[in-house]
Amino acid sequence: MKSVTESLEALYEAFRDVPKPRTIEGCPCCIGQSGSRALLSSPLRDLTGTELASYAASALLTVGEAADYFYFLPRILEISCTEDGWWPDVEITGRAIGATNPAGWSQGRRAALADFLHAVLADAIKAEAGWMIDRWVCAIAKMRLEVAPFLDQLGREPKALLSYYERNSGPLVKQKLGNAFWEAEEEGYQTVVAWFGSSGISRAITEAYGLALGGDK
Repeated sequence: MKSVTESLEALYEAFRDVPKPRTIEGCPCCIGQSGSRALLSSPLRDLTGTELASYAASALLTVGEAADYFYFLPRILEISCTEDGWWPDVEITGRAIGATNPAGWSQGRRAALADFLHAVLADAIKAEAGWMIDRWVCAIAKMRLEVAPFLDQLGREPKALLSYYERNSGPLVKQKLGNAFWEAEEEGYQTVVAWFGSSGISRAITEAYGLALGGDK
C-alpha cells in the first residue's frame, strides 16, 4: 500500500492535466473577487488552508463547477489530511467529490483517489483514532464510492475497529450512526450499519467487551 505522501503525489499527477481556471463564479458572500484572485494568483501547492477554506466549503453549491473543482481537488485533500481542524470538514469535501460523479472519472483518477483514501485510513487505523476513522468513512460514503473495501481494511485491525465502534456505540442501539454529517437515506450509511451488525464484526466487539467485563480467563 502507498503511503499518504506517495498517494498524494499520484493524485496530483492524475489531475495534472486540469487547467487552472480563468475565473471562479460564485455567490459574493461565499467567495468575492479578492478570494477568487487569491486562489488564481498562486501555484496550486502554495495555496494555504485559509485561502482555500471558503471555496472548498461552498464548492458545487454556491461556488464554482466541476471543472475548477478538479483543479483544486488534490490540494484540498492534502490540506484535509495534514492540517488538523481545517474547515471545511472532510465530510463536506466528500459531498463535493460525490457531486462530480466519480463513477464517470477516468480509471486513473478513480484509482488515485482510492489509493489516497486507503492510505489515509491506514494512518488513522495505525493511530487507533476512532474520530478520524469516523470522519473518513463518512466522507468516503459521501463521495459515492463503495465503502465496503474500506470497512474490510478496518475490520482486520481489532483495536482500531473498537475505537471506531466507541464513536457509534450509543446510536447503533437504534441502528443509527453518530456522525452528524450522515444522512440515513445514503447507501453508505446502511452499509456501515449492516457491517457493524455482521457476524464477524459483532462477534469481535462482543468478545472484546466480554473479556473486559469478565476479567482474565
